[in-house]
Amino acid sequence: MAAADTTDLPRVAGTDKGRNRMGTVVLAVEVVRDGTGVLDVSWQSAGAGPVELAVGPTPESIDHEHPVARVDGATRVSLPELGPGRHYVSVAPVDGGTAVLAAERVVPLEGASNFRDLGGYRTKDGGRVRWGLVFRADAPDQLTAADVAAVGRLGLRVAYDLRTDDERAKAPSALPAEVRRELLAIGGDASRANPLGDLFRSGRFDAVPDDFLHRVYLDMGEQDALVFGRVLTGLAVPDGAPALIHCTAGKDRTGLAAALLLSVLGVDDATVLDDYTLSRLYFTEQRMARLLPRLAEMGLPPERYHTVFGAPRHAMETTLAKLRGRYGSVENYLIGRAGVAPRTIAALRARLVVPANASGRGECAAPQDDGQATTPRQTRAAQSIR
Repeated sequence: MAAADTTDLPRVAGTDKGRNRMGTVVLAVEVVRDGTGVLDVSWQSAGAGPVELAVGPTPESIDHEHPVARVDGATRVSLPELGPGRHYVSVAPVDGGTAVLAAERVVPLEGASNFRDLGGYRTKDGGRVRWGLVFRADAPDQLTAADVAAVGRLGLRVAYDLRTDDERAKAPSALPAEVRRELLAIGGDASRANPLGDLFRSGRFDAVPDDFLHRVYLDMGEQDALVFGRVLTGLAVPDGAPALIHCTAGKDRTGLAAALLLSVLGVDDATVLDDYTLSRLYFTEQRMARLLPRLAEMGLPPERYHTVFGAPRHAMETTLAKLRGRYGSVENYLIGRAGVAPRTIAALRARLVVPANASGRGECAAPQDDGQATTPRQTRAAQSIR
């Protein structure tokens, strides 16, 4: 992979929309951090012209006046020594035109492994979910001092904690004090009987069906619908983002909340399920290293654990299909069972999606706190499923 060439870089070309009509068009960008902290950036483009890369700590603060690399004849580059923290990377044709933005999907932290940005996913009408406005995570109880500083740079305003009171008491949140906490418990022994959960807790894994998680998710979708509705409603208000949605593992309660949000924003099912299954990579696989001795004692093969208790694609796929079968669509479910107002659905889309016809440099800044959409200053985010 080529290293970043930062010598004698020209300034970013102007934003005249007509200049690049027949030139290079950046289609998608992916950003992945390697083991040494270097960001490996790759992109797809139509046309073979040179591109420039610019970075910034937030989507709206990309420093286009001082690009960090110019690349000609390649579609990959390594960006070393960008400094601490998370970086958003914009890739733009040198001859003008629309830049495409991406970031690492996973926020690199020491005390949480499944802390992810829901931005960048393409919607079915050609838009993109905005980067840096909604994050999903496992429990933030073991964040280090460096983690707290890193999370602080995300600008979070609110955290939706879906854990039960017992979970919170055992693992108090270590999020920065300025982040407002919304405590919206889902599940728990005191809330309702759960025979499948009893099988799990008793260690009778042979009696736990393969569709265990699907049944749990569907139960949550029905019994805790109003909680999911409150989360999505909160994301639509003027001070509702940037926001974090988390539970303990960041894959089940949080996974269903994220799937409902992405679905109603217009993201296709395949991408929604791709996002859901990332929890196997970033939570379940890491947890397996600690669980293997115990699983061996219980006679539970690792693949059986993944099938039943991990983040199996079929569990979320079947759950979404069942909700659509009962209510007609995810939007109908949210408006009916979850109590979300139709105007809230519209506000969510306006706030969290960059429309297909947006133009300019980088990702659009989020609408201002009056809730009204503003003229886009930056362009669509690139999908980066990692």
